[in-house]
Amino acid sequence: MNEPGKARDAAIDPGALAQAADWLVRLQEGPLAPAQQAEFERWRQHSSENERAWKRALRLLERIENLPPSLARRTLARPDACARRTVMRTLLVLIGAAPLGLLSWRAFERRKAMDADYLTALGERHDATLEDGTQVLLNTDTALTVHFSSDLRLLHLRRGEIYLRSGTDSHVPPRPLLVQSEQGLMRALGTTFNVRQFDGETLLAVYEGAVQARPGGTGDIAGAGIVNAGQQVRFRSDRIGLRERITRAAPAWLDGLLLADEMPVQQWVQELMRYDHGIIVVDPSLDGLLVSGTFPVNDLKLALTMLAQTHGVRVRMTGRGMAISR
Repeated sequence: MNEPGKARDAAIDPGALAQAADWLVRLQEGPLAPAQQAEFERWRQHSSENERAWKRALRLLERIENLPPSLARRTLARPDACARRTVMRTLLVLIGAAPLGLLSWRAFERRKAMDADYLTALGERHDATLEDGTQVLLNTDTALTVHFSSDLRLLHLRRGEIYLRSGTDSHVPPRPLLVQSEQGLMRALGTTFNVRQFDGETLLAVYEGAVQARPGGTGDIAGAGIVNAGQQVRFRSDRIGLRERITRAAPAWLDGLLLADEMPVQQWVQELMRYDHGIIVVDPSLDGLLVSGTFPVNDLKLALTMLAQTHGVRVRMTGRGMAISR
């Protein structure tokens, strides 16, 4: 005889889990057409394994806020449905195929976090002053490792975003102040600058002085591209983009604000989700909407109310969060 709950917790067929992930993403994107709804019901009724996979998918959606914030946000906010399906499938297999999968993932994330000297949670910001006098402000969901040696000062941005005011090093000769991201290395030249880690690229914005930026390598960065005050640049591990002009004296997040200038509404939602565990679904008919204005990052309801008032959209509560429609 099976033990109570054994069948419910048994491994689920990965193929059924992958199909459940596809349907979960489709339903997140908006209401199904009648034909799609009928196809969905047929799939659920086709086998008990499909129904088990779907129930596991729903439990995943309920528990996703308890996953690592950066993963949960990226999973639901990816603009590419194929990318969302890929991550959803991975999570469903992790959580559905092995009961200890979620615990193992959390343990892995905790081990990674222990490697960081400074951490901020979702919606949290933190100020730190390093031993050389360098001031570092950490934005939401950021992990930073600091390594000072006899010949260099290295800040490793593991995820998130930081704003730096470089200090004056007392060592003789002064040690270079370096910031490492996934895509390369930046050297401060007596400066104030902001670094944000994206998936696949780094954004560097310089507000005072200048910064040398070298994509890829972590060695000598002599001769690397120089970004001057009033400029920003995006770079990947194999190339650096064009310099762009910035007009603000400091990034808006320092004041707890999101500054949008004809920002696509989906991008606007993703920016707000950096600070909140909530789920916002945007009706596909609004994909062409461009958002402009200044919004608070730590008051999601107020930001949505402002969006509704200034852009003539409807915001309503749903069973899983908020929905924006015409």
